[in-house]
Amino acid sequence: MQRNRRLLVIFLSVFLIAAAISLKLVLDYAYRLPVLMYHSIDYTDDKSNRMTVSPEVFAKQIKFLSDKKYNVIPLAEAVDYIGKKTRPPAKTVAITLDDGYENNYIYAYPILKRYKIPATIFVVTDLAGKEGFMTWDQIRELSDSGLIEIGSHTVSHYWLQYLDDKLLKHELEDSKEIIETRLGREARFICYPMGSYDERVKQAARHAGYKAAFATKPTRTLPNYDIYEIKRVRISPTANNLFVFWIKVSGYHAFFRIIQNDYKDIPKIIWRKKY
Repeated sequence: MQRNRRLLVIFLSVFLIAAAISLKLVLDYAYRLPVLMYHSIDYTDDKSNRMTVSPEVFAKQIKFLSDKKYNVIPLAEAVDYIGKKTRPPAKTVAITLDDGYENNYIYAYPILKRYKIPATIFVVTDLAGKEGFMTWDQIRELSDSGLIEIGSHTVSHYWLQYLDDKLLKHELEDSKEIIETRLGREARFICYPMGSYDERVKQAARHAGYKAAFATKPTRTLPNYDIYEIKRVRISPTANNLFVFWIKVSGYHAFFRIIQNDYKDIPKIIWRKKY
């Protein structure tokens, strides 16, 4: 009896160790450094608007990152980790905002400045100075702050996949040149409008001199560490709840999405087979 108990204890111990090692390997493989993707930081009554986060919620989320001692890093450091397939320190995250809305200057920047948290704003050069978008003076002020980096979101915000080579080159190269001329700093990164890209677009972004390129939300595949198609975590009103926000900044949001996508149709399949 004593021998059997000893064997059972040994078996359970080996099983638990193997399970723990397997779980760690799975989590290490599934982890992706979370690059957060915001758009408009503003007030809206449109409940269906998934691109706008209120200033109060944005402040609450940034305060959460600060209070919980998250390692919020500049985008260049995130690219370095991703490109080298190196696991960053725990609770590391990077922040981006797309389009260059004026509310980024009015609402988001003072909050980021208060907590000394870096971010990158991708601007559409043709929209700068238009109604609802930052002026070049505002963009320059952000760039000069040492806290905000300005990246390209192309000249006109077209679907890049569907452009001919000449127009694609214009959208990528001219936006970079405009930003660099206006700000006196290199535009190192680009964000593909609507997440539209393919191999041709990626090669054009590389040829234009960008150090990395960013897409939108994660796909159903795990990360491949290609720095010219870095996926990001979209922060929408669903993350008003800080528990949801915590999941999104965990580094496993893409993994959770894969599981959700793979299993959300199981009840329908069972229903069809049964009835």
